[in-house]
Amino acid sequence: METKGLLEKLLEMPGGEQILKCIQCGTCTGSCPMAQIMDYGPRKLFALAKGGDFEQVFSSNTCWICASCYFCTVRCPRGIKITDIMYALKRLAQAQGYTPKEKSAYVYQAFKEAMEEKGRLSELKMMQKYYMKVPFDAFRNVSLGLKLLAKGRMEFKVEPLQNLQGFKKVIEKARELEEQP
Repeated sequence: METKGLLEKLLEMPGGEQILKCIQCGTCTGSCPMAQIMDYGPRKLFALAKGGDFEQVFSSNTCWICASCYFCTVRCPRGIKITDIMYALKRLAQAQGYTPKEKSAYVYQAFKEAMEEKGRLSELKMMQKYYMKVPFDAFRNVSLGLKLLAKGRMEFKVEPLQNLQGFKKVIEKARELEEQP
C-alpha cells in the first residue's frame, strides 16, 4: 500500500486538519468507552498518523470500532472533533482500498449502503446487507430478531425521503468533492 502523501490527504478531508491540534494529553482515550478493545486509543492513533505510519493506522481496529459517542470530542481540551477524524480515517482507508478484518467495518458499510438507498435508515435493510457479508452472525442473532419482530420494533417498510433524487445528488457531489485533489 502506498502511504506517501496520506497525511496530506487526511489533512484535506473534512475534519482531518484538526489532527494537528492534538497535544497528546490522552483525555480522548481516557474518555472512550471502546478504548479497552481498540488496538490503539485515539491519542496513539493520531500520533501514528501524524508520523505517517498509515500501515499501522489502517491495520488497527480503532477507527472502525469508534462508537461515535462524542465523549472524546466533548472532553477534548483543544476542542478537536475527534469523531470527525475517525470518519476521515475510515474514508481514507476505503479510498486506499483497505478492507479491515473487523466486523464493525461491515456494519459501517451496511449502514452507509442502506442510508444511500432510501435516504433513511432501514435497520432491516442494513442488517440484511451486513449478514450477506458475515452470514454466520445471522444465526447467533435469530432469537433477538424474533423478539424485536414480536414487539413490533422492526420496520419492514421504510418510506424514502420525499426528495430522494436530491439526496442522491448531494451524496454524489460529496463523493466528487472527496476525489478532488
